[in-house]
Amino acid sequence: MVLDKSLYLININYMKDQRQFIRKSLHTMVSVFDTDNGKFLGVLVDYSDSGVMISTYQPMKKNASYRFTIVDLPNNIGRKRTGHIEVENVWCDRLNTTLFGSGYKLIESDDAAIAMFRSYDQNIR
Repeated sequence: MVLDKSLYLININYMKDQRQFIRKSLHTMVSVFDTDNGKFLGVLVDYSDSGVMISTYQPMKKNASYRFTIVDLPNNIGRKRTGHIEVENVWCDRLNTTLFGSGYKLIESDDAAIAMFRSYDQNIR
């Protein structure tokens, strides 16, 4: 699936109003899938120790719990990595005419997801 470039054009000032924790930007594409049905949902926009934001083409249900599979293909290792996270939706708002942004509280992350998040931290420095 080809993603619209507008996926990355997010109103940062609006997003700052919604955040409770400092988020870190990603320097790699991280796809997000519904673990239960394998459906592609969108991409991870940013993350913190306690939450994530994803951008989707469909609105996500507020206060609902989800199990996501996150997948990336970092340049430095040449193979895809997959992790699993359990989250609770805190908010969902329309970003533009085609995209929605959703903020989630992290409930649980498997070891692979933790390793992925740590590697993103290393790329910031």
